[in-house]
Amino acid sequence: MSTPKAVGKRSFVPARMARPMSFKTRIAHFGLLFAVSLAFFFLARDNPFWYPDDFLYLDQAMDIHLSWKQLFTVAADQPSQPLVKLVFFVEYLLFGLDAWKFYLFNIVVHSINAFLVFQLVDTLIRNRHIAVLSSLLFACAVGNYGKAVMVVSGIGDLLITLMTLLTLRLYFMSELDKGGRVLSPWFFAAILCFLLTLLTKATSFGIIGCVFAFNVFFRAETKKPILNSKFLVITVIALIALVLKPVVGSDLAGQDELVFGVFNFLKNYASYLVRMVFPIHASKLIAHAGPVVQFVYQLATEIRVLIFLCIVSFTIFGFIFGNRTIRFFIAWTYITVTPFCFFRFPTDWLDIRHLYLVSVGFAMILASVTVLAAGLLHQKRWRRLLPYSLPLIFVFLSQFIISQLDRKYELTAELEPIQKLQSDVSRRHQEMSSRQP
Repeated sequence: MSTPKAVGKRSFVPARMARPMSFKTRIAHFGLLFAVSLAFFFLARDNPFWYPDDFLYLDQAMDIHLSWKQLFTVAADQPSQPLVKLVFFVEYLLFGLDAWKFYLFNIVVHSINAFLVFQLVDTLIRNRHIAVLSSLLFACAVGNYGKAVMVVSGIGDLLITLMTLLTLRLYFMSELDKGGRVLSPWFFAAILCFLLTLLTKATSFGIIGCVFAFNVFFRAETKKPILNSKFLVITVIALIALVLKPVVGSDLAGQDELVFGVFNFLKNYASYLVRMVFPIHASKLIAHAGPVVQFVYQLATEIRVLIFLCIVSFTIFGFIFGNRTIRFFIAWTYITVTPFCFFRFPTDWLDIRHLYLVSVGFAMILASVTVLAAGLLHQKRWRRLLPYSLPLIFVFLSQFIISQLDRKYELTAELEPIQKLQSDVSRRHQEMSSRQP
């Protein structure tokens, strides 16, 4: 009986060591992710601007058109994110007030993020099946359920995730594949992407926390101390930015919503984690949903408690028995959700977009459980496919939520206050167009 061939040093799960992907194969995989994303979100093609922040960013884009100084001004309760405003300004120049093109751009960025999820997982675990499934689940909005893509102003969440994934991907490559030198182009590129994250919403804690977790779980690979020179460089940059932001007048947006207290913090933690798995909660959508959804909602409290206990159980057993990459992505999930737990939980769960970055960890864990369970049944012809029913259920759930959201947004766009905002921004756009030579 033949024994399996030894695989690379980073193959912490039983898997066949795949050859490096060719450029054509990578392009084909990105094309697949874009096609899946487009299929999921194509129903937004006829949606207008409907969210108040959409009109705020459009107004600011017109202001930037008049003066570049407006790029660094912020409205009340708006975070300072010049990069997002710059991208929105470029979108406005290219697309005008054609809302579908804004949504299509969101879908493109979402597809890029899904491809970066593939590369990130492939870098850490070297299991092509898990990496591909993780990226497909993320493309299907499993765990975050798509609001960041279906809101034009959601480009802010998409961009910060893009910069975060690039930062971590480049940092991990510099440590695992490129010699780990501080003075390397890969680490400099990681620092550049990290600096760009400082021009969007503040996610320094999440990046630093993920780098720290990587240094802990992959210490045997890097052969470096946990608090190494690269980690200290990133931390110092983040601390300098934290000090300078108030000096330049960039206050913490939403500081009125800050809630300090152990009980509120732990309650928010549980709420966010459960919502990734069970997104059916108190909402106007429930009243118009089918009888099956309403029946499930009647048992919502019991289901949430059961899911939370399962999450806690999986976390404990994952840290004890899981491989390094599983432990890392469990830590990712908890680290990236932590900053939001200090804020008052949104009254309507549908307004939660924080789970977009957090769901990367959930997608990878779900993919790992599925592929490894299928591997245990590899000698069973049909039963080995049964584990794939679990991610398939989440894909269908995501599509259901997205379709319900689309209906809600179309109704919201017809409300009088939103109609007035649409009229105001259209009138201002026409005035600016008439001034053009």
